[in-house]
Amino acid sequence: MRRVSVVVASALAFAVLGTAAAVAAPSSAGTAPTVVNVELTEMKIVPSRRSVPAGKVTSRVKNVGMSLHELVVIRSNTAPGKLPVKNHEASEAGSVGEVADLHAGKSGSVTLDLKKGKYVLICNITGHYQAGMYMGFTVT
Repeated sequence: MRRVSVVVASALAFAVLGTAAAVAAPSSAGTAPTVVNVELTEMKIVPSRRSVPAGKVTSRVKNVGMSLHELVVIRSNTAPGKLPVKNHEASEAGSVGEVADLHAGKSGSVTLDLKKGKYVLICNITGHYQAGMYMGFTVT
């Protein structure tokens, strides 16, 4: 019985470590993703960087505000405050990914393969984009 437990525990540890290694593996180009820390607060998006090189980018997002927030990454040549709005939400046309529904104090992350161009970072919780919760972002 003890030997079976050791084998099962070893297999479980290997599976967990193997999964963690796969998640943390560098991009196919052999380089680690660029990391951008993003804080969301009442009607503000505050990234640690506003420009990154093209390639894998990990956004580590934390809601430091009191309200529910999210981060949507949209590739667009439209000015950050000029996205079309319908029913109090901005169009997410061109969205390449997001970290959705972060309650106060919660964090999340997303790794995206970003191509060179202009992007808009928004919170698209009803009314937040219209209240100014957006930011331009550039990938070079």
